[in-house]
Amino acid sequence: MRALVTGGHGFVGSHVVDLLLAGGSRVRCLYRRPGRPAALEGLDVEIARGDVRDPAALEAALDGVDEIYHLAALTRSLTRRQMLETNLGGTLGLLAAARRARLTGRFLFCSSLAAAGPAWDGRPLDETDPCRPITWYGESKRRAEQAVLAAAHDLAVTIVRPPAVYGPRDRDFLPVFKAAQRGFQPLLGTGRSRYHFVYVQDLAEAIVGAARSDGTRGRIYFATHSEVLTAEDFGDHVARAVGRSVRQLRVPGASLALAAAVGELAGQVTGAAPLLNRQRLKDLAAPAWLCSAAALERDAGWRPRVGAADGTRRSAAWYREYHLLGRGR
Repeated sequence: MRALVTGGHGFVGSHVVDLLLAGGSRVRCLYRRPGRPAALEGLDVEIARGDVRDPAALEAALDGVDEIYHLAALTRSLTRRQMLETNLGGTLGLLAAARRARLTGRFLFCSSLAAAGPAWDGRPLDETDPCRPITWYGESKRRAEQAVLAAAHDLAVTIVRPPAVYGPRDRDFLPVFKAAQRGFQPLLGTGRSRYHFVYVQDLAEAIVGAARSDGTRGRIYFATHSEVLTAEDFGDHVARAVGRSVRQLRVPGASLALAAAVGELAGQVTGAAPLLNRQRLKDLAAPAWLCSAAALERDAGWRPRVGAADGTRRSAAWYREYHLLGRGR
């Protein structure tokens, strides 16, 4: 079987590529820059040059392809328009190309818990709950989901929604590990918010398992570990993983708001979206980001195997191997 993976050079996508290759699939990855991405060096992966918004590039990329894993996405941007152009527009372009290519296998779309929104009443969301995204990213993912579901009459589609993802090759959680290595644990937001997390290799298995299961066609699924953690809980796991005692530093809301505003101003100058902005503050202010993976466990037999204690240890080991953690104090 030949699979096209968009975002295959990224954090989650590279783990999906590894899993597909291990299962004997032939893998082609869409990549818009010259050269070969570092994450795919040494792998038996074909590179298709182009962008999800380029019809000609997609036509060539889909030649001979049996299934699609669409993981390419913009997670932060300077404007709502940028987010929608990439996450919704790119998905629409890929769906149109899949129709023209008469795709016979699954079109697997990796969405996000952000598309459903927070669990306002503290109860883990399931797939029957109404969607209430609160950020540009969540809105763009929800609208892309709707486009994917609208194509279900002539394509075999499946959607997987993960919560926060961590593990080897991730850079977004790296500052948390670096801070712990230096003996600090910054606590952002209220400190009372509760979260679900999923380890990246578990998520890759959920994505491929959902794409390869007959009973998942035309459905949306959450993929998460059942552990409920606060930011403090997760930070404690990180501290143990790096072998340090840490001092907690709660960052006041006013300081976060100022940092977000400064980051956005800097982004207007550099053209790069900051990690912390007012969109991210909306995420931090929500009381809970919780969801249930019961449906995916039922329909695809998937179960997460790695909890936060083990997952943060594996993550720290990878960061050390690639010299991304400092020596501490």
